[in-house]
Amino acid sequence: MTALRKTSPLNSRDVRAALFGGGLSLALLIGAWVFQYGFGYAPCIMCYWQRHAHMAVIGLAVAIIAFRAIFGGRVLPPRLGPALLIIALLFSAGLAGYHVGVEWGLLEGPKQCAANLDGSTAEYDLSNPLAIFDEPIAGPACSDVVWSFLGLSMAGWNGLISLLGALGVAKLGLMGKTNG
Repeated sequence: MTALRKTSPLNSRDVRAALFGGGLSLALLIGAWVFQYGFGYAPCIMCYWQRHAHMAVIGLAVAIIAFRAIFGGRVLPPRLGPALLIIALLFSAGLAGYHVGVEWGLLEGPKQCAANLDGSTAEYDLSNPLAIFDEPIAGPACSDVVWSFLGLSMAGWNGLISLLGALGVAKLGLMGKTNG
């Protein structure tokens, strides 16, 4: 019985890395929602960008697990999935680092980062549906730190945890034998 478990495609290093990376991103996403909906901390546009990066990590993790469950090791090279997860987590950390740079006044944020305190929104233009992304959002400016702990904002913690997650995925998915 234990020999069967060791040879299962779902017991591979890349699946463990996917579970770790996807679980970490899911935890960060749930944490963001708790801060938003539970404690009333409105996110800025860059916060949403970071959430999308975590959704991509979760989607990659699900795809890796599904490929292993359906095809075993025949389609997906064993180190490709973890490498893609690492890239996605590093992208998340990069977005968070950019956000921290904006918060600290070291970098200028995109035009969408300006606060729109009156709550007005742009008219929706059917001929240019993406134009709404060029308008300021209602909520805090990206340079506003609405919450911090131990001197790090939410973006700072997201960046740090994403970097550590990339290291964890590398350890689980790239180091050692490709199976088990």
